[in-house]
Amino acid sequence: MTELKAPFSARHRGQHQQVDNDFPESARIGLLHLLYELEEKGYVAGWPAIARELQRISRLPPTSYSVSLAPDLRRAKTDAEEALSSLSWGQVYDFCERLYGHLSQDVLEPIGFDGFKVSIPKSEVQVFISEELERIFLEENLAFEFTEGLVHRRGRRHTEDQATRAQFVLGDNRLAGSRKHYTKALQFFRHPTKPDYENCVKEAVCAVEAAGKALFPSAKTATLGDLTKWLSNTKDYDIPKALIKTIEGIYAYRSGGNGVGHGGAQGGAATMKVAEYVLSVCASQIIYLVDIEKVHDDIPF
Repeated sequence: MTELKAPFSARHRGQHQQVDNDFPESARIGLLHLLYELEEKGYVAGWPAIARELQRISRLPPTSYSVSLAPDLRRAKTDAEEALSSLSWGQVYDFCERLYGHLSQDVLEPIGFDGFKVSIPKSEVQVFISEELERIFLEENLAFEFTEGLVHRRGRRHTEDQATRAQFVLGDNRLAGSRKHYTKALQFFRHPTKPDYENCVKEAVCAVEAAGKALFPSAKTATLGDLTKWLSNTKDYDIPKALIKTIEGIYAYRSGGNGVGHGGAQGGAATMKVAEYVLSVCASQIIYLVDIEKVHDDIPF
């Protein structure tokens, strides 16, 4: 699947806050247009299936439709439109995931009198649905993205790039503990309806701490604070003091941020912007520590 770029209207709307905790009416209309297209292409079973799924998500009583009766098909379309309009914003995102995973289907074409063959497999249909949903999310400046069949909280491209690079270097078996912490941090940040920014910060910093302890076992340190002191004093690694200060600063916020660690109440709130900044910085720090350790190992003696 190709990476979608934000459309012109989104790129030139200015630095406005992304739409969070909402799926606005204009986005619902865009989603309804997509449902019409999917039904016309045969990418979903039809309006009865769409209506029943929307009714299920919104916990409305199910309605029986006959797929061979035109009045029932018209009613299913009307019911689907009304149900989509009444869903809470979180339920709309639930429906987007179900549209991709449950309602999508193979497209069949007839062979002979009673045979069929798959002309478009479900996997290709899902690629189309995923790209079109992501296009709507970008057009509406939503604070979420649709990837791999799931809705995730959207980070800035730089953050996503750094997180991806960090996850690559965390493939080292020594860094299994760090990888676990960083994965949890991403999950806390990306949760579509209940993001936990405090725990995101805590787990991201724990990932740096776990990486440092695994990469530099000779330091025999218990905390990231201890590790920064060791890095400042050791002759084995040439790390600029100013960079060590950045690690100290992240550890200080993890210890003193509101609700982040040690009951801190004076370090400032862990907002979405703060959590994203910490995610990016911690990813960069992990990558840097891995690079430093690798350069040291490559030095011939």
